[in-house]
Amino acid sequence: MMSERTFTAKTFAGLLLAVLTVFSPLFASTQGENSPVSAEIYTVDNSSAEGLLVAVRMTIAPGWHVYWKNPGEAGMPVEIRWELPDGYQALPLEYPAPERFESGGLAGFGYSGEVVLFSRIVPVGGKEDRSFSEDRFPLKAELSWLSCGEVCIPGSASLNLDASPAGKERLSLAGKFRKRVPERLDGADLAVARASVISEGGMRSLELVFSGPEAAEIRAFYPLFPEKGLDLNAIAAGPASVVLQLKDDAAPERVEGVLETTRSVYLVDASLRQGGRRDPPGALASLPVMLGLAFVGGVLLNIMPCVLPVLGLKVFSLVGSDRQGDSRKTGRYLSLVFAAGVLLSFWVLAAFVWVLQGMGEQVGWGFQFQSPVFLMFIAVVVFAFGMNLFGLYEFNAPVVSGKIGRVASHRDALGAFVSGVLATTLATPCTAPFLGTALGFAFSQPPLVIFLFFTVIALGMAAPYVLLAWHPAWLKFLPKPGHWMYLFKQFMGFILVAVVIWLASILGAQGGSPAVSRLLGLLFAVAFVLWAVGAMTARNASLGRRLAVWGVALLLLVALFVRMSSGLTVRGELSAGQARQNTKVLADGSGLVWHDFSPALLDSLREEGRTVFLDFTADWCITCKVLEASVLRNGDVVAALRDDGVVAVRADWTTKNDSVTALLRKFGRSGVPLLVIIPRGDIDKAIVLPEVVTVDMLLAALRDARE
Repeated sequence: MMSERTFTAKTFAGLLLAVLTVFSPLFASTQGENSPVSAEIYTVDNSSAEGLLVAVRMTIAPGWHVYWKNPGEAGMPVEIRWELPDGYQALPLEYPAPERFESGGLAGFGYSGEVVLFSRIVPVGGKEDRSFSEDRFPLKAELSWLSCGEVCIPGSASLNLDASPAGKERLSLAGKFRKRVPERLDGADLAVARASVISEGGMRSLELVFSGPEAAEIRAFYPLFPEKGLDLNAIAAGPASVVLQLKDDAAPERVEGVLETTRSVYLVDASLRQGGRRDPPGALASLPVMLGLAFVGGVLLNIMPCVLPVLGLKVFSLVGSDRQGDSRKTGRYLSLVFAAGVLLSFWVLAAFVWVLQGMGEQVGWGFQFQSPVFLMFIAVVVFAFGMNLFGLYEFNAPVVSGKIGRVASHRDALGAFVSGVLATTLATPCTAPFLGTALGFAFSQPPLVIFLFFTVIALGMAAPYVLLAWHPAWLKFLPKPGHWMYLFKQFMGFILVAVVIWLASILGAQGGSPAVSRLLGLLFAVAFVLWAVGAMTARNASLGRRLAVWGVALLLLVALFVRMSSGLTVRGELSAGQARQNTKVLADGSGLVWHDFSPALLDSLREEGRTVFLDFTADWCITCKVLEASVLRNGDVVAALRDDGVVAVRADWTTKNDSVTALLRKFGRSGVPLLVIIPRGDIDKAIVLPEVVTVDMLLAALRDARE
């Protein structure tokens, strides 16, 4: 706790600074050439894309300092006021990362020696050419500051900016400080893994936990928000975490500040409701609710478009399971085998999430579909499954008690297990209702909690099949077994071929025509190998012969896959730097103009106070395509989005993009589709729509955003 003497000293110092502020014009007028601070402005850049960038150089006498955007417990930040021609505006002043100092017992943030701040001037509105024409020079600006040493003296300067280019030395100095202007976290090298309120020894603190390659290199943290309520003398910044001690029990909704590592400087904006747990007890209380949502979401995955091909196969396998006792036992047994396939697949996914998060990678639901190697693998598996339905080959799985079921109806143990694996694999591009909220919570939790969530989702997904197998009387609405089953099996084969075509289109979007050519060649080889296997493993073939043929075939298929998948490149994958500059504009079939998401674009739109409509999507997400066709291309929705105040931005997650992943996390989600409306650039008031959205829901949300 703060002692009475410390409190009195801080109060006195604060009152002194307030007096200085009131009488600042008098002090400024008496300083003249004796001012401890001198200032100048000059042009750094003037481009059509970014507008006019002006350097504000301040030279500070030894023993003095000026203040940062958040001056700390006392002080005044450096400010600039421009006299601009009509149609132009100055964006907020950009401050490099400060240093920390103490003055009169007060903790503060600012600069000593020399500093360059940056002011950007752009046209009002969304003009394509943002450059500043030379005939509008010179410009006038009024710069004000508070300089402190043994005493504090307010200062100001009237500055002029002409059109002449800056010299090499000035540009070099500006470049040095430009590197210290914080950039927004995009998840490539550093990301907020969790933001929470912790209680220890009667003290409450805000804890930010970071992940990524730079997490171990954190050096300092300078808070921007909240401005009050933090003990600035008790900020602990170290490897992978920052702890901010609170002065009272009131906890803010979010934490914003500048994080400095040994390599870079980042702007951190972590919402406690989005980034992690507000308080450990509250989080534990919400865990059962989130697990319930995960189970319901797992059940609903069975009716999502991605899983329908396998759903048909499972219903097909259940036909006739209530006709006799042995068949009932077999059906129950195979339903458990199917559930085991689903469960094991989800555990494998959870393990991949653990490993990738441990390596500092940002992952989300369906992340494996961003890999061309995985797409090629699952296309081969689905294709082989389809060839089996066409009768190209058969595979009876020998077990201890003998052969179970018939391959022709896909009712052996191996077929049930593979169906479970395939159902899980095809389910991951879809986000079912309730599942997005549960996964958004799960991906910010420790590894064991992630494992628990994936287990519950798997149980929810497998539950309907197990229940139907153990209660076959519920299947009386299905027709009796007959010739239709043979035709239905072949029809489902065509459905799986359609799935392969869909996977090939996604692979083409990621790797181009060379990747598709490789896939087609591989599928041809797979079909030939499976045909040869079918010819050499007739029903009267011995077990040894079948095992030998399948062993050679599998080795050959593995070798072919390794050869064809090696060297695949993802042409659409964006590095952090590329993502910041990616600002393409596209028009869809409805005539609506969409801007490709980039952190720089979103920052610019937020600074201009524009209302942003964000569509998180991916080519491999069938639910996204259904949403686009049924809702986003609706005439009323298109008309509402064409409103002058709304900018439509599409965040494409087809390939790995850490900036999109980090933004999904910010809104409490881990997968697509997701629709978000940011009213007038205020991301803290963002409207996050649910997984299932109707036209009326979206129109109502857009009306709320305009009010």
